[in-house]
Amino acid sequence: MQAIITKYSVSPRTGTSRVIAKCERGWILRPWPQELDVEQAHRWACDELCAKFDAEDVERYGSKGAGLWTRPKASGQLPSGEWAHVFIPKEGKP
Repeated sequence: MQAIITKYSVSPRTGTSRVIAKCERGWILRPWPQELDVEQAHRWACDELCAKFDAEDVERYGSKGAGLWTRPKASGQLPSGEWAHVFIPKEGKP
């Protein structure tokens, strides 16, 4: 399973706030959700990326990927200011 990194960013052209979520499989860029606090915004971006991957799996394979992208996650801020989101294993499974 992959860790997901989220990062606050400002558009160099427009100066608008945004959040990037990325992992080895891919990435997304979304406008910063002003209604959420910082931690909620980073978790939201992670969930948005997971939803994208889940939808891709449905399109490619005809069904959701056994809930891989909807598993619970633990999140925390790194010294760089980025946030890391990792999947929590199900009991008895790595």
